[in-house]
Amino acid sequence: MDVTKTYVTIVLVAILTISVCNYNILATQVIQIQQYDRCIGPCLRFYGNHQCYKNCRKAKYDGGQCDFVKKGEKLPECCCYYNKN
Repeated sequence: MDVTKTYVTIVLVAILTISVCNYNILATQVIQIQQYDRCIGPCLRFYGNHQCYKNCRKAKYDGGQCDFVKKGEKLPECCCYYNKN
């Protein structure tokens, strides 16, 4: 009976530890993506995020996307970022 109780306790502690560790990793990645380093110019509506991403990659950034917050819906900025690890 003691072996079963010890085994169940160890399994439950392991499951709890793994679930807490995964939660922290996922939360960290979401925060890092939002940190833009530089906006390099306007994002034309017909180009969209793909062209902005390609321009940022050419400029040696890890990626980029159109930011509609800085200048509004009509004049979004193409903002590039580095993934901060």
